[in-house]
Amino acid sequence: MPKMRAACAVAMRWVCAIAAGTMVAGFSPAKAEWDRPWRDETRALVIDAYEFNPINWKELTSDKRIGAFINKASDGLPPAWSCRGLSGDDQNLCKNRWWKYSVTQELYMTRREMAKTLGLKWGAYHLGRPGNPREQADHFIDFAKPEADELIALDIEDNDPTQWMSLAEAEEFARQIKIRLDRYPVLYTNGSTAAYIAQNKETYPLLSRLQLWYARYRDDLTGVFPEGHWDKYALWQFSSMHNCNKRACPYRVAGAKDDIDVNVASMNVEELRKAWPFDGLVAPEPETVPDAGALIAEAGKATRDAVAEIGREVAELASPNEANAEEGAPASAVSGTLAAAYGPSTHAPVDPLQLLTETALQEKRAAAHPAPVLSAVTQGPKTEPAPPADRPEAAAQAIGTIGQLREEMQAVRQILSDEKAEGDAAATVPAAAAGPIKGAELKSRILELMKAAEAAVQGVPAEKPVEEEKPEEQASLAAPRGGWTILSGFAAPERRVAVAFRATR
Repeated sequence: MPKMRAACAVAMRWVCAIAAGTMVAGFSPAKAEWDRPWRDETRALVIDAYEFNPINWKELTSDKRIGAFINKASDGLPPAWSCRGLSGDDQNLCKNRWWKYSVTQELYMTRREMAKTLGLKWGAYHLGRPGNPREQADHFIDFAKPEADELIALDIEDNDPTQWMSLAEAEEFARQIKIRLDRYPVLYTNGSTAAYIAQNKETYPLLSRLQLWYARYRDDLTGVFPEGHWDKYALWQFSSMHNCNKRACPYRVAGAKDDIDVNVASMNVEELRKAWPFDGLVAPEPETVPDAGALIAEAGKATRDAVAEIGREVAELASPNEANAEEGAPASAVSGTLAAAYGPSTHAPVDPLQLLTETALQEKRAAAHPAPVLSAVTQGPKTEPAPPADRPEAAAQAIGTIGQLREEMQAVRQILSDEKAEGDAAATVPAAAAGPIKGAELKSRILELMKAAEAAVQGVPAEKPVEEEKPEEQASLAAPRGGWTILSGFAAPERRVAVAFRATR
C-alpha cells in the first residue's frame, strides 16, 4: 500500500505538471499583453508622482525595472503675480497660492536633477484646465523647461469640459507644443475618454494620433483597450491610490508610499530608453497636396462663367454700344477711356481653362493674397497689385480677385454712365468706400486719369496735369513680354488705375 500511495502521488504530480504546462502554453503573448503585464519581470516600469508624494531615491532606484520617472509640472495657468489691492482672507489665499507655486517649481527642478543623476529617464505632465489652451501650453513650457530627451504629457483626467480641458482645447494645446518645441506631447487620459477619441478620430485628428499614456486600474484589458489609431499603449498606469492599500496592491514601489502611481511599458528597460520620450505620432499627419487636374475639375462651370462675366464687364466698359454685339466681334474703344489708350479689350483674351490650370499648378508657391485691383477708383484700401503680365503668379492673383473685380467694374461703369444723375454716382460706390468725395468729383477725377493715360501713350501732353506740383511724367512704351505697356513714370494714383486695367486684359 505504501508503494501504491507513492506511485499515485507521483502520477498526480505528473498530471498536475502536464495540466500546468497546457495552461501556460494556452496563455498567448496577446493575452499577456493585456492581462497583468506588470507581472512579467522583463517589462519596464515608470513611476509618476505629484508634489506630495515622498520619495526615497536610493530605495526607489534599487528596483532595476524602474526606467523612468514622470513628475507633475504645471496646473492650468500660474497664479496672479501680484496680490496688491487684496486684504484679509483673499490676500492670504493669494499669497499662499504663489508660495505653493514657487515651492512646487523648486521641488520639480530638484527631483529632475536627482532622477537624471541616478540614471532615470525624466518626464513632465501638465494638468489641463478649461480655457486658454495656448496660454497653458506656453505656461507648461516655461515651468518645466523640457529638454529634448524629456517626455512631455498633457493630462486630461476625464471628458468633462466643466472641470478639465476640453478635447477641442487639447488639440490646440498639442499644436502649440508642436509650434514651440517642434514635437508632440503624450496624451494621458482614462479608458472612456480614450475610447471616445478613438471613435471620433475625424473630429480629433491630432489627439487620436498622439502616443497614449493609458490610465485604467483593471487587471485585464482584453477586448477593452481602445482600438483605432492606438494598437498599443506607450504607458499603462495600472496602480495608484485607487486600487492600492495596505491589504492589496498590484505593485508596491520601494521608497514610496502606496498612493504613488505606477505604470508599465510595452517593452523592456533598454527598449524604453530608446523609445523615450514618445514624442512622435502613432500615424503620420496626412499631407494635402493639391492635384492640378482635381482642382480644375472642381472649379466647374460656375468659375468659367465668372471669368467670362468679367470679360463682358470689361467689354461693356470699353464700348457700351457694342457690348451686346455678336460674340467674337472686336469692339472699338470709346474715346477718352483707358481702353482707347491701351487698345481693345480683345487684345489679350482670357482663357479660363489655361488660367485655372496655371493657378492649380502654382498654388503652393504663389500664395499671393488677393488685392482690390481697382481700389484707386473706388476709394478702397490703397493696395498696389502685382503686374500680372510680368509675374508667373498672375493667374493665381486674377482668380483670387474675380469677385472683387466684378463688383468694382459695375461701380465704375455706373459712375461713367451719362444716363446717371450726378447725385446718384455716390450710391454706386460700395458702402465700405463711402467718403467725403461726391459723385461728380469722382467722375471728373476718373476722366482726368483716363485722359492723362491716353496722352502719355500717344506722346501728347495732357490738357490738364493731374498733379501740377509734380514734374511732367512720361510713360515707358517698353513691352518686355506680350506687348504689355509699363507705365513706370506715372504717379501712384494713375499707376493704380493703369495696372488695374491691365489686370483685366
